[in-house]
Amino acid sequence: MPVTQYYPIGSITMPSSWIAFIVGFIVTYLLIRLYFGKVHGARIGDLFFNVVIIWKLSVILTDFSMVIKNPLSILYFHGGTFGWILGLVVAGLWMLRQVYKEKWKRIDKWSLLLALICWQAVYQIAMAFLNEGSLVVKSATIVLFVAIFVLAWWSERKKVNTVSELASVLIAVHFLVSAIQGNLLNTAFITTIFIGLFLWRIERVEAQPISGKEEVE
Repeated sequence: MPVTQYYPIGSITMPSSWIAFIVGFIVTYLLIRLYFGKVHGARIGDLFFNVVIIWKLSVILTDFSMVIKNPLSILYFHGGTFGWILGLVVAGLWMLRQVYKEKWKRIDKWSLLLALICWQAVYQIAMAFLNEGSLVVKSATIVLFVAIFVLAWWSERKKVNTVSELASVLIAVHFLVSAIQGNLLNTAFITTIFIGLFLWRIERVEAQPISGKEEVE
């Protein structure tokens, strides 16, 4: 959903997208923490923190002259779409390092999949409620993202489908929603594509055979 509304919170006026992001993070963190436990909740918290901090600090790269003139501008500005994608890439590489190092099991990759789908679903649903738009578009957005979350949750409980299959369904669903909304090349959809590729890579890492040296150890 495009941003059409801004909301005053204290002395700050926040776009609806920021509010939706924060709500999505809180709901996702609580869900993963309650269902999968403290370790998985902390992992998701670290992932979101890394993305956001890199996104904020990337303003140094996108508008270096402004930061030099006014260092406090880092608190109020961010690196835009470039900074967001940079945050996704860096945080993704950091988590892939964890996957290699910790030898992730099924519960690890499924907790991450559900977290990312939950965050995207809550974000999209919150955006539908917080912004103006067609009732048909809003309804389609809510129904489709609720459906992909329910499917992912059911798949985890029943131990059917794979992470990469659900990631592909997520991309397809978001593509359909973006087409209905009339805006295919938006940051949220780009984020979903990155999420899908990232989850596919994590599953490929797990599928790689263990080396002879590791077997001996």
